[in-house]
Amino acid sequence: MLPDRVSFGTLDGSFTVSSIQPDTAGPPPGGARKTGDLPDRLIASGLEILAEEGLGKLTLRRVAARAGVSHAAPAHHFKGLPQLLGCICRVGYDNLTEAMVTRRDRAGLAPRARLIAICEGYLAFARDNPGLVQLMFNALPEAVSRPEMQEAADRAYGVLQETCAAFEPVGDAADSTETMVWSLVHGFAFLGLGYGFEQARRVTRAPDFEDILPALTVRLA
Repeated sequence: MLPDRVSFGTLDGSFTVSSIQPDTAGPPPGGARKTGDLPDRLIASGLEILAEEGLGKLTLRRVAARAGVSHAAPAHHFKGLPQLLGCICRVGYDNLTEAMVTRRDRAGLAPRARLIAICEGYLAFARDNPGLVQLMFNALPEAVSRPEMQEAADRAYGVLQETCAAFEPVGDAADSTETMVWSLVHGFAFLGLGYGFEQARRVTRAPDFEDILPALTVRLA
């Protein structure tokens, strides 16, 4: 489920994401929309295509058509498809961060409860945004290298790092706990995306995620 409104800011600055809604209002009275809001509209159109039609239908031409502009218009605001994809991914990672942090903040102070909460946020985000998640983790190399995507991805991973810092490493590497948890939750999420979450549960007899997360040793204060 996509949120219902969004403010993206500038392409080279930070994006403030709260929600998004389809653009159905039409042009303002007396003429066309201001061109300044076109980057936001194009990003919103890309998110709508991902939600309704899937990753395979996401092209610059289709994004432009949904935004109600010529197929050449995106070139005035994005350096090709990779930059647009990077900006869409940034929105995705910001929303993933919000999904994890919101659940963690409601989970109380117990380290395991907080860890389970961010994992549940991750899984819920994947379940509700399959097309967007597939783009986020399978984007073109040119999109992945975009700073607007990398910064947001780092913030999302930072939630995992912060939450796992309460536990002793499960291996020799200092980051072994976060690597293990991420591998588990990401694999669990993509198993659900491949089969459909309920079908995956039937095919694999998969338990709840909480049941497969191993016991972890809390660090002493």
